[in-house]
Amino acid sequence: MSGIINLIVFLVLNAYFFIFMFRYSARIKDPLNSSRYILIEGTEMFFILLFATGTLALSSAGGGHGAGGGFNLQAIRLLLLEVALLMSLFVCVERPKWGPGTIAYLVYIIWCIYSLTWCSSIEYGIRYILKYLYPLIIMITASAIVRDEKIFLALCVWARRVSIVAILAMSIPFLGQILGGLFWYVTALNLNLATISVISFGLYYYYGKDKKDLIIGIICVIPTLIAVHRSGLLAFGAAVSVFMFMKHKWISLPYIAVVLAVGLAIVFYVPAFHDKMFWKDTEKELTISDIRTGTISEDDIRNNGREALWEMLEINFYKGKELKGSGIGSCQKFLYDNPSIVKQTHGDYVQMRCDTGLIGFWLYMAIGAIIIVHCFIVTTRWYVPDHIKCCAMMTAGGIAGCFLAMYSENVVTYTMASTGYPFALYGVMLGMLSKVERPHYRYSERGLNF
Repeated sequence: MSGIINLIVFLVLNAYFFIFMFRYSARIKDPLNSSRYILIEGTEMFFILLFATGTLALSSAGGGHGAGGGFNLQAIRLLLLEVALLMSLFVCVERPKWGPGTIAYLVYIIWCIYSLTWCSSIEYGIRYILKYLYPLIIMITASAIVRDEKIFLALCVWARRVSIVAILAMSIPFLGQILGGLFWYVTALNLNLATISVISFGLYYYYGKDKKDLIIGIICVIPTLIAVHRSGLLAFGAAVSVFMFMKHKWISLPYIAVVLAVGLAIVFYVPAFHDKMFWKDTEKELTISDIRTGTISEDDIRNNGREALWEMLEINFYKGKELKGSGIGSCQKFLYDNPSIVKQTHGDYVQMRCDTGLIGFWLYMAIGAIIIVHCFIVTTRWYVPDHIKCCAMMTAGGIAGCFLAMYSENVVTYTMASTGYPFALYGVMLGMLSKVERPHYRYSERGLNF
């Protein structure tokens, strides 16, 4: 049953993508006034639909796990999304807007493509490059299509609505059975919800301080707590902290301290998190005071076999090849060729170092740093409208959350539901920023004029 539902949704959704892409106009509710409708371009409606449905996995094979007896539409879906985004660039009126983050990402992709010349499998290399390509393509497309505040708000509102439906599908047992595989599985959705939370906080601060937005932003962390997902909690804390710093600057430090304190309290004093985080010791229970005294070591932390897997991958693909790595896709081929081993590295940074070496790793890290710094600069410009500053804060928070979670998660594998969202918002910021006229200064005998 779930497989049939997934196939129907897949076909209908892709049909609507191409229908709206080539339509002259479409109608949607005004996000600032729900009693009114606004007329928008067909490409804008296409992008709203694509952005909002990134949480759909459409895989009866375990909802993204790649396990189970059903078919898996993820690879085809990712490829079709990238093709649709590229096609929309030829249909929309505006041209893409390039920013420092876009250029940095392009440099990284070029390095990944170059690494195909020494990788162990061209097929697996191309498959993994497609995962890295999605954020770049959606970022470029967003910069060309989205130029208006109301479209930006529609993206935020509809993405949040679909994510709430995903939460309900996870939480209600009979829905989970009927809609099995329709949405990404819980770890991917938790990373998506970290971005959705800062989107909600942005709407709260800049659009009327509606308590509903604040409540939804806080509720987004509940699935992470129920799933006892450490990486999700880390992503949520990083996203909210960076957002708060962007919004309140140095005044935000007490707020950030509260967020960190709550996070530590959850890890140490919620039994499910404590038992998952640390090895059980009947003689001594680790507490926050052990952090101050420095008595907690790596041996105390549960890694669920990650350390052993990472060490094996680094021995095979990183040692002796530290600068260039073994080529993109090498880790994935090795894991898929060995059925007795897990299929994912559960650590994107380890895989980056093994596949593309230190050069690739630091190029990718530079992308996150450049985008966050660029967003911070945008928030300090007095002539930039508030809605663009709001978008910049959402972007920086989402990027921080995803990049921190990459330490122990397969964030790149979930790119449609994870990194695709903040990178798309960065493209939205660039598109809206291109419509802002910078003030021109000129000097006269009487003084400085604008």
